[in-house]
Amino acid sequence: MRSTTSIVLVWLLVCGLIYWAFDALILKQHNPNSLRITANQGQTLVLKRSRDGHFRLSAMMNQEPVVLLIDTGASMVTVGEELANRLKLPRGEAFITQTANGETSAYWSQVTQMSLGPYMLENVRVGVVPRLGDEALLGMNVLKNFSVQIAGDEMTIKSLE
Repeated sequence: MRSTTSIVLVWLLVCGLIYWAFDALILKQHNPNSLRITANQGQTLVLKRSRDGHFRLSAMMNQEPVVLLIDTGASMVTVGEELANRLKLPRGEAFITQTANGETSAYWSQVTQMSLGPYMLENVRVGVVPRLGDEALLGMNVLKNFSVQIAGDEMTIKSLE
């Protein structure tokens, strides 16, 4: 009986370790830039494409960590209500916006401070939409300040200045 219990516990431990390793691997594939962003002296960010084909960037909004999906088709930075609540964003004027899933109601807000690697932005206008989850979209109202180039599985972002 004791031997069977030991074997079961060892197998549970092995399965748990395998699950933990694969969970970390899948998270890294979702956002391969979560741990390190390469920035050289010219203040250039080099991002790796994630497994699903998108580029993501670990950033800070109001001193809170966020994952930004880089979306050159989005006119503005967009966050979900859940993330807006976590960031304690003020609720501004309501508006209707067109998303990939159709029209939805949203409201304007403002992020006091946003950091993208070595870049610091202040008073960034954002749209807050329902059901976007904990990921945010990095739209053109911020990207227009940068040179953005894609070559293969890398995206290079550098300041226009």
